[in-house]
Amino acid sequence: MVANYLTVGLLAIMVFYSFGVAINVHRALDKENAGKLLRKLFPVYFLWGILISVIAEIIYFYEGLETQAFIMAVIAIGYLYSRQVLVPKLNKNRDLANEGDKESKKIFSSLHFQSIMINLIQMLLLTLILFI
Repeated sequence: MVANYLTVGLLAIMVFYSFGVAINVHRALDKENAGKLLRKLFPVYFLWGILISVIAEIIYFYEGLETQAFIMAVIAIGYLYSRQVLVPKLNKNRDLANEGDKESKKIFSSLHFQSIMINLIQMLLLTLILFI
């Protein structure tokens, strides 16, 4: 039961962050300041995702819900990958693109799309957990 609450909570955080915070930061701030703020927020967002998903995974496993635990482990790995691999690459390529490097702009766009897809897949997996 507690793991389901964590799952719903994590899904709510993801929806709010994706469709509330991230979008409105770009609407409210100029490009430079929006980028600075998001560089501070994203690592924290991913860290909370890691922590909540790992705790839920452990609880699901302890409760004998191996399928839910496995799916939550996949979600945790997605957060870990996004925080430790994608964020540094995104920041590096955004900086190079801002300096005029056209190839870095393409790489940034590709990495950003990858990040969005991971986030969407994680949301779908969280929803799946609630219905199995």
